[in-house]
Amino acid sequence: MLRVSLLLLALFSLTGCLDLGGGGGGSSNGGGNNTGSRPPATEPPVVTPPVEPPVVEPPVTPPVTPPVEPPVVTPPPAETFPEPSAAVVDEVNAQGFYDVAADGQPRPVRNDLTGDLAAMLQFVQSHSVDPQGNEAKNMPRLTSEREALLLVTPLPTEPLPQQLRVQVTVDGDLKGELLLSEPDRLPRADRTGADSRPDVVYSRRAWSAVLPWDWVRPGLSLQVIDERGRRGERSAAAFDFAAPAELVVQSIRVGMLTTPPTGNGHWFRARTAQAATEYFQTVPVARLVASYYEDVKLDRVMVGSGVIYDTASALNGDVYSGDMRENTAKSTFSTGINLANWGVTSAGMISQQQPQLTQSAVAHHAAGNYANGIQSHGLSGGNGILTLYSSVGNEFSHEIGHHYGIGHYPGEKDGNYFWAVHHHDSGWGYIAYRKRMRANLLWARNKSAAMSGTPVFADAYAFAPDAMSGGDFTSALSSYTHYTGYSTKNWIQPNLNNRAVWAADSPTGYRKWDADTRKMETIQPKVPSSSQVWYNSADGNYRKPRLFGVPVFTILGGYDPVANSGVLYPALRGNWGQVYDLPAPNDAAASKQCWLTVDFVGGASQRIAVAPLRMGSNANKLHINLAQAERPLAATLQCREAPGDSPVDLASLAIAQGLPAMPAPVVVGREERFKALFNEERPKLQAALEAIANQPVLALTGDARLLYDSYAEQAEGLSATAQQVMQRLKSQEERALRLNRWLDAHGAQLASSDAARTALDALLLTLQFDQRPLLPAPQSFTMSNGNCVRAELKEGVWSPYVAAKAQCTGAADEQWLVDASGRIRSVAQPSKCLTATNDISLSDCDAQRDTQAWDFTALPQLKYAERCVDLSQGFLTNGRGKLILYGCTGGANQKWFGFSLNDHALLPLLKSRNLVSFIDYAQRRDTVPSL
Repeated sequence: MLRVSLLLLALFSLTGCLDLGGGGGGSSNGGGNNTGSRPPATEPPVVTPPVEPPVVEPPVTPPVTPPVEPPVVTPPPAETFPEPSAAVVDEVNAQGFYDVAADGQPRPVRNDLTGDLAAMLQFVQSHSVDPQGNEAKNMPRLTSEREALLLVTPLPTEPLPQQLRVQVTVDGDLKGELLLSEPDRLPRADRTGADSRPDVVYSRRAWSAVLPWDWVRPGLSLQVIDERGRRGERSAAAFDFAAPAELVVQSIRVGMLTTPPTGNGHWFRARTAQAATEYFQTVPVARLVASYYEDVKLDRVMVGSGVIYDTASALNGDVYSGDMRENTAKSTFSTGINLANWGVTSAGMISQQQPQLTQSAVAHHAAGNYANGIQSHGLSGGNGILTLYSSVGNEFSHEIGHHYGIGHYPGEKDGNYFWAVHHHDSGWGYIAYRKRMRANLLWARNKSAAMSGTPVFADAYAFAPDAMSGGDFTSALSSYTHYTGYSTKNWIQPNLNNRAVWAADSPTGYRKWDADTRKMETIQPKVPSSSQVWYNSADGNYRKPRLFGVPVFTILGGYDPVANSGVLYPALRGNWGQVYDLPAPNDAAASKQCWLTVDFVGGASQRIAVAPLRMGSNANKLHINLAQAERPLAATLQCREAPGDSPVDLASLAIAQGLPAMPAPVVVGREERFKALFNEERPKLQAALEAIANQPVLALTGDARLLYDSYAEQAEGLSATAQQVMQRLKSQEERALRLNRWLDAHGAQLASSDAARTALDALLLTLQFDQRPLLPAPQSFTMSNGNCVRAELKEGVWSPYVAAKAQCTGAADEQWLVDASGRIRSVAQPSKCLTATNDISLSDCDAQRDTQAWDFTALPQLKYAERCVDLSQGFLTNGRGKLILYGCTGGANQKWFGFSLNDHALLPLLKSRNLVSFIDYAQRRDTVPSL
């Protein structure tokens, strides 16, 4: 009994060690093998020398109090392959454009921050620019009040961060903190198609975040912080800003003694939201207003000589000439609309003089009946006037470039076109509404397209020329040319900065950029002296608009105040304009007076003075805005010779009533961002999302994918079903990111480690990607005669070809994997997908590349963009044939068998670098035949 008591006492004294299983933590000295002094209170009161070793008996259960912690156990296998907490840099087949200097060497990374975190800063709007010092590089400054893609490139000589955040303050007020995206998530470029040349992204080293428009203004300062607490700061004084410039583009189609022209290229008139949104991306403005007038046909036309035509002009016309082109389309319509918006009522008709008070351009599509027949006008621009065949493509970018003051081939000297074309330092852009970068490369041209004196990028790509230098471009996401930094810095931005903007809250109605205060300051613009424009200002000031940016009727016409003849054109109904309190004629004046009398519904009337004298030509033009909301009913042009004389009616018109409201003008930028285009594209996005609502794994292709990528953060206005699908897609993308990060970290061990495979089993279940089987079944790709499509590796390049039936054995190079995204992969090289080019190619599979998403809805025809996969020439030569895209004919050479679409969407979610390890794992797990 005594032995048992002694043993129990001894056990109590060892409780701390036993509680921890001898593993440490129970002693103040630390460690599990503590041999220090025993607590004296545990010695027994009776000493019985010597104490024999205890007899081995059945194990004694330790006391319940204090509780015994469970012994440390080896973690389960899955925990030895944890999910990474940080990104692994993506090793895609893409070169970093700005990571390489013009000499082909790695570009040095300057430090733009103070503190213990060193990094280079860039901001991408219409162009990628530095915080300061852009002028020395012939680049524009950062545009105020426009959102910008912030790029942060850590110095490669410092320990690279695993996470970066940016804190932004403006005038000392904290605006917020943003988590920067890792370099492999930098927005992709706008590449068209695919070929054997490597893809190009702006940088492989830059972290990124989008700064909201109201953070980007003078007073901005920022701190960049990494996960270790290192900080780098850029103070408010260390940023150069340009004005928050505004641009107004108005559009009209005019038929002069003929019907107005129509055409698919009239984007600013017929596709206003898309035109304005796309063009906005190419110029350094904070806000763009795009409005239009309804089409108008003129049955009588007055020209500067005072002659009025009612059938055809007496002169010939062509693209660049014609009296109606000059006096009516350009002078009366484009110049007249601008003058009406500045409160100027009349001017000489031959003169196209206008003050360019604000940055405004009026584009007209005009056709006239001339002595040599119906002639259309276009290909001309400058001074606020755009005479266009098409308001999309380089014609618009080029002609409005003349409006900014740019000539042809800017910077060209002695046949050297270096400044007239993009180059390594001329800037990329950010297509903000698509979340993609605008490259300055000619994607679809080979390097031989480079102009004299211009470099080639990576011995593979020619650079794109400026809009004023031919304007060749191949963007997949823009229909307008990307100006060079040289043109933008030297002409476009100064031209924008030097113009006033309308401001309803200004006492004068106008503000203008002050480079010293770095603010838009109130100004009182003064009218210039002119013998050709009748400003009619008693105090020499421009008037303040009474109404800003409202729907208007613009009254245009021509008159000869000597002959008392005139024409009033049908009232132009437009969705945007400025309306003024305009002076009446001076009834007491002894001199001749002319005016426009306007009658309103309800009986009110108004008289508006116009020039009573010829202003440099036999005919004057008149141009007056009336508010639609005030319901003008009729207008009459009148003159009188002397006080007391009865007025003479020169022309009159009735103004239509009860018309349906016009669409609102399109506003792009600032708080409006790209809402106008989103409102137009939302129904398409909603339909695409609802169409996949029942798919277990979601996949969007083509335009649907582009719309989702554009508006994934803008769910407002979508149906409940579409919003749910959008949330599922976001969740799926986040889960795909987690899967790829796990494969980056542990994929190499899948082939040799059961524990790794078990861990991936568990992760797939957690991520809800546990589709069975994980891989789609291989499929053949054959013609009805047994010929098959094979993949081959030749001179380091994978490509498809059509092989004769006798060569088709069912080998891996004849087998293909089709997934839910419509991509077709070679079993022999699963990282390569069939890509829609004229000669169909195999290129790196990329979920962002629409040219790899095929249309299976018309099998056995396989389509892309309404063209069909075709055996070139319809026959083989020496047992081989070329696979091409061709217009669909229904012939046997366009019928392909063996394919069927399926709902396997896991493959498109995997990065190419992870495919081999994952496919090997999937084959082991699902015990499918080797691919």
